[in-house]
Amino acid sequence: MSSSPSPSIVDATVGELRAHAPFDQMDAAMLNKLASRLVLRYFAKGSTILSPDDGEVRRLVIIQRGSVTGDSRSGDAAANERALSLAEGEMFPIGAIMSRRATVLTFTAATDVFCYEMALPVFEEVMDLSRPFRNFATRRLAHLLDQSRRNTQTHYSANLAAAQTLASPLKDIVRRAPVTVPPQTSVREVLALMKRERIGSVVVVDGETGGDAGQPAGIFTERDVLDRVAVPQVDQSMPISALMTANPFSLPSHAPVFDAAKAMVERRFWHVLVTEEGRFIGVVSERDLFAMQRLSLGEIAKAIERAGDVAALAGASADVRRMAAALVGQGVAAEQLTQFVTTMNDAIVGRALALAAQTKAPPDVAWCWMGLGSEGRMEQTLATDQDNAIIFSPPAGMADDANIDQIKAGLLAFAAATNQILDAVGFPLCRGDIMAKNPKWCLTQAQWRDTFGEWMRAVNPAALLNAAIFFDFRALHGDVSLAGNLKTWLAGTVAKQSMFMRHMAANALQVRPPIGMLRDFVDADAEHPGTIDLKIYAARPFIDAARVFALANQVIATNTADRLRMASAKMRMSEDEVNAYVDAFHFVQLLRLRNQEVVDVAPPDAKPGPNRIRPDDLNELDRRSLKEALRQARKLQSRLEMDFQL
Repeated sequence: MSSSPSPSIVDATVGELRAHAPFDQMDAAMLNKLASRLVLRYFAKGSTILSPDDGEVRRLVIIQRGSVTGDSRSGDAAANERALSLAEGEMFPIGAIMSRRATVLTFTAATDVFCYEMALPVFEEVMDLSRPFRNFATRRLAHLLDQSRRNTQTHYSANLAAAQTLASPLKDIVRRAPVTVPPQTSVREVLALMKRERIGSVVVVDGETGGDAGQPAGIFTERDVLDRVAVPQVDQSMPISALMTANPFSLPSHAPVFDAAKAMVERRFWHVLVTEEGRFIGVVSERDLFAMQRLSLGEIAKAIERAGDVAALAGASADVRRMAAALVGQGVAAEQLTQFVTTMNDAIVGRALALAAQTKAPPDVAWCWMGLGSEGRMEQTLATDQDNAIIFSPPAGMADDANIDQIKAGLLAFAAATNQILDAVGFPLCRGDIMAKNPKWCLTQAQWRDTFGEWMRAVNPAALLNAAIFFDFRALHGDVSLAGNLKTWLAGTVAKQSMFMRHMAANALQVRPPIGMLRDFVDADAEHPGTIDLKIYAARPFIDAARVFALANQVIATNTADRLRMASAKMRMSEDEVNAYVDAFHFVQLLRLRNQEVVDVAPPDAKPGPNRIRPDDLNELDRRSLKEALRQARKLQSRLEMDFQL
């Protein structure tokens, strides 16, 4: 007959569990109850803890002390080298116990190990009663990532006078109930209302005003007073519906403030409506964002647009990097951060093109400036160089090579001036000369098709490398239809090149995530032991695999997360599976951004490199998250191996 553990043992168990996710987020009463029902067991080094021979999994194992490996016992040395390595606080086999099946791995004590065992009935009860535990079990990395972001925000807020950041939900900065009027209200009445209430906007709603009745039909702002009332001198007795902006932009109350700021920058408006469960609850203005940020996204965008020379543009570019570093500290998600950096960098490129045209005007033909690599994927970080190209279209009927070469010469001079300006404002010249000023990368539509076609036929290392860079192209400025037509042609052509696609898949498997059987992380680079280059060994596996899946399934998107999401529908990939891949990729990107923020302020002799980290320097939460992210990268590569039979 078993007896319940003593209160002191339960307290000690709670203390052990509380140091790890998801137990640190669980309700105290629930955690105490769980601790009283766990069984502590010892396994000597080399002994088997759990294997496929045990049949359907009836217990979840939580490592208290020591380390555990999980391998397939297939005899495949390469597969076993990429086996799981689990440390204190980690649980296994979550997937198997949730699916009511046997584990596919054999879990072995790599050292002497003490483990807590959670019986299946207890596991089922905790899954039902504890949301943090259930969320962790179903989406482990997403849960870890959320905790990591909250920890970052907590640290940031502790060092700031105000706790609100661009990662805060919009509802936190809604200052007052919305002021609304029906569509038939006269302009004169609206102006009087705005003056009386000292507000900068009025929302026009269908139905009765007041409370949450009616749906927003339009918005009228103080900027409209000048443009639509004062200057045209309209009859103020006319209904406000005639002058309002219809269908105003809105976001849900749980959306981060960053989303509103980004929308204002991109769409050139100054107010965002906030809704909660379909109910209109308020308006957030650019002024509200200014109150939070001394350096606003809108002000930076305006500074870029107004930059009259290279020095002014360089100042705006530095502001972008400072703002991005601040957003990293505030806990803004990696996907939003990289989109912000890319959006701002796109604007900088546009202004650089305009400045270059003042001295080296491009020929009077249709042309498009294209971003490649991370810029093409909208995944730029704080440390990025130039990767760009030009596609142009000669006038209709022009077949004279000499005339086309003359047009190209003019575009190359324009491109060289632009590349130099971008270098001066913080985007270093590409060491591989993959820039629009290179005659090889300033081509007509037909020439780009010939070049891409040659790479598909050649299937050599140089062709595969070029494809990995150039097939991620995105139109930035100019006649975007030129790049759009090329992208449509590429999508319909490359998917049919089965041999080329197979080589692309094999090439994507050349870089393996650096996790091994004997240790959490393995040294992938002998010249830098104890470190990981996150760009090469953590981000690239996701980027390369997503590119192959997208090209094979005629997905035109270039962004890695978008590629995975869109290709998954055609690949019978579950939503949970693709979400895990996307979460993992974004965590890697977040670590890169955090590291680059640190590197940017480190002394020159202490800089480890913008993408290189020491896993041992990470806190436990980020270390576990990185391990899980690399495991997801390995799973994605396994899917690639299976689909292309490699």
